[in-house]
Amino acid sequence: MSQNNKLILSLDLGSFSTKGILAEMFFQKKTIEVIKSIETKSTGIRKGIIFDVENVADLLSSLLSQMEEASKKEIDQIIVLIGGPCLEIRNVKSSIIVSRPDEEITEADIKRVNEAIYTLPIPQNRSILNLLPKNYIIDDLDEVKDPVQMKGSRLALQATVIDIFNQEKNNLNKVFNILGIPQTQSLLWSNILISSKVLISQRDREQGVCAIDFGAETTSLAIYEDDNLIHLAIIPLGSQNITNDIANALRIHFESAERIKVNYGCALSSKVSKNETIDLSQFVEGEEEVVTKKLVSQIIEARLSEILSFVNDELKKIGKASKLPAGAVIYGNGSAIPYFKDLVKKELKMSVRKANYDDYKNIINVDLPFQFLSAYSALIEYFLENREGGTFLSFRFNPRNFLSSIKKFFENFRT
Repeated sequence: MSQNNKLILSLDLGSFSTKGILAEMFFQKKTIEVIKSIETKSTGIRKGIIFDVENVADLLSSLLSQMEEASKKEIDQIIVLIGGPCLEIRNVKSSIIVSRPDEEITEADIKRVNEAIYTLPIPQNRSILNLLPKNYIIDDLDEVKDPVQMKGSRLALQATVIDIFNQEKNNLNKVFNILGIPQTQSLLWSNILISSKVLISQRDREQGVCAIDFGAETTSLAIYEDDNLIHLAIIPLGSQNITNDIANALRIHFESAERIKVNYGCALSSKVSKNETIDLSQFVEGEEEVVTKKLVSQIIEARLSEILSFVNDELKKIGKASKLPAGAVIYGNGSAIPYFKDLVKKELKMSVRKANYDDYKNIINVDLPFQFLSAYSALIEYFLENREGGTFLSFRFNPRNFLSSIKKFFENFRT
């Protein structure tokens, strides 16, 4: 592999399924070549939170061994996407004295004021996951985007940080320890943060926009204005709740209810005729009952409307209900339900569109299944940041022989 290329593994730890994508990045050719993608049912994760370390370690060891077989090369970096209610957002400010006698601000000062954020008091049992600089202040001059080579005696940084509950971070570290992966060999990023940054244009983020990820057990939203993240929220409800509702209402097994949702689901019951029926014998052996498709749609619409009411509550908290010019961008497994976009538009009273990767078709070499959106977002963000020599705003590690660590784990496991 060329010195200018990198082999990157992106992992999206979801409640329903875990997605992994292994890709080689060709920075000179400005392309990303996907080597292998895997989706496997998650175990040990609930509502985006790890509750069984050993199950998650087993899950990832199987996935990583398949990636190892496909690559035959050293993996330079692993990106881990995490979500769930363990994440929170805060606005913070740090300040330093400019180091040079002539008061000219240098890159070293920028690094120092960024690092000073990590020395500030933080809520108990939490630590910073991601740091997002908003603007700098030079003495009394505020909203400076690039202060390098400007002059002043004091430099301050206004930033947004995403915190993670320490127990979740510790559980992740325990998983890596079981797999024989040093903590320094992982890069952690908020799922909703990275996907919203990639899927939404800078212009929309400047105008005001809401990204909504409808997952299996959680619904995540990130709200932007003036190109800054101004609000982050995780609602502990998702598409799996819809499946549970169908199973309870029709008195059938969860898996049968999931198949009915996928095959006959509709987010707007007004779009379904009263005469359309579903023969439950297709999904449940020995079942003779026939139900209307409209009933199923009413169940789906009721739960989705409830979830969207919580989304609207979050918008109201910051005074942005029906007041985002760029509207809402939706994605995630739940957004695949027919007429879902129309329901979101009706409930949130704003323009709505589904996320897509049209702007990146010249970079990545394969079509992008919707369930891999977040994992692909991580690859694209990493590529764009590193193509120009930029820095990826998260925990980094020094590239080492990642695959040898995995081999060591399997050798120990067998013995």
